[in-house]
Formats: sequence, structure tokens, C-alpha cells
Amino acid sequence: MQKYKHLTTEELQQMSFDWRYRGFTVLELLTEAEVDEINEELDRLRVERNEREPGKWQEFEPIMYPHRESEKIAKLFSHPKILEAAEFLMEGNVVGLQTWGYYKPKGELGRDQHQNAFYTGCGHNEIINTALALDNHDPENGAVWNYEGSHRLPTLPIEDNEERKKTNTGNWRSERGKSCVMPEGHDFKKIEGYLRKGQVALLHSHVVHGSEPNRDTTRMRRNFLCGYLKEGAYFNPGNQMKREPIDIYELREKHWGK
Repeated sequence: MQKYKHLTTEELQQMSFDWRYRGFTVLELLTEAEVDEINEELDRLRVERNEREPGKWQEFEPIMYPHRESEKIAKLFSHPKILEAAEFLMEGNVVGLQTWGYYKPKGELGRDQHQNAFYTGCGHNEIINTALALDNHDPENGAVWNYEGSHRLPTLPIEDNEERKKTNTGNWRSERGKSCVMPEGHDFKKIEGYLRKGQVALLHSHVVHGSEPNRDTTRMRRNFLCGYLKEGAYFNPGNQMKREPIDIYELREKHWGK
């Protein structure tokens, strides 16, 4: 454990426990002031995108690959603490796979339960998705919940719901209508996703998770989402995402040094 420069012994021990028994873990990453800078940058990118292609995007539609347009976001994507955590949990080197700036305004519906492995096609524990909280997250503003221990399941079958699919907004097609089917009689405990602004949640490839509507009358729920793939693992590029491996160590060296 001594080779990790950005993770404490306590954090490594907690991650080991969480990854074995829970399928998700949480780390402290940014200060509130640093998060405010990220929110400002993502808002700039969102407004510029909407103005550049009027009518194509809804006001708060997620931003695909914001790290391509912002050095500040690219630096965050290659944060050494996150890379060390991904290496530790997947037991090897990693590559970057995707980034999103995600918005859930008041009144927005929730996300159907799903496993990230269904979309990327990766093997067990071969991808980690991270969600950096850019606000305080709780059930009232539609925080992500997880079925504790469900990461031990295989990739689950999907139940298509055409009526539910009609509630998806804009170009964001997979929020609803493709719910994974949990085993009959399962007893996995649903853990609500409380996160403080600046904390980051790391999700196992197969943990089942979702969210409820944002019922708060004033608060948005914002995330910076990333995907990190175990080096050499298979992944599905996707028709919409068109994923390609990203040399995350090159980005790290550029923004953080060796």
C-alpha cells in the first residue's frame, strides 16, 4: 500500500472493504471552492454548446466529453487521487474512456436501475465509473442510490418499456425505459446516495444503481461523470458515445507532472 501517494492507509482499507462487500465507495476529492470553479467551467461549456447549435440541445442536457474542450476539466479527469483509486480497485493500469457534465434540474425524472457494464460491455470489475458531486446530493434532489452487494451479480437482462422511453429528454436516450431485471426475491439493501459537495463516488462495473426524481423545489443535482477502463479490457464503443481509449497518464503528466 505504500506506493500510493494520494491515498491514505485508512482510505485504502475502506475502499477494500467497500469494493468487496458493497460495490461502491466514496472519497474526499475537492473543496467547495474548487467545485465552484468546475461548475462555472461546465456552465460555460453548456451555454456555448447551446448557442452554437440552437434547437439541438435542451437547456440542461448533459455535456459529452467536456474534457476535450477544457483544460480545467481535462485536469480534473486525470486527477492523480482518482487514478490511484482506479488502479488499486482494478489491480492494474487504466485508460480513460468517457466524461460527462451531468445536470438534474428540479422536476427532472429519475434514472432507471441499471449496471454500467450493460452499456460498456466490459467484464467484471473492468470499468469504474466515478461521480463527483458538484452539489450536496440527497434523496430529495434525486441522488443516486445503490443496491449494496449487487456487484456480485452477472450482467442482468434488460426490460424494455416503450412508454417509459418516451420520457427521455433530448439526445440523452438511456435514462429511462431500459431497466435491468433484478433476481426474483432478492434481498439487496437499497443505500441512498448522500454525497457532500466535493466528494466522489466510485461505482463497480456491475453494481445496480439508479435515482428518483428531483423533488426539491430549488436545488439542482450536478455531477462530473468519468469512466476508467482497466488497460487491455474489451469495451463497446457505442453508437452515441463512440468511445475511444484515452491515454489518461499522458493527461496526468501534462496537468499534474510526473
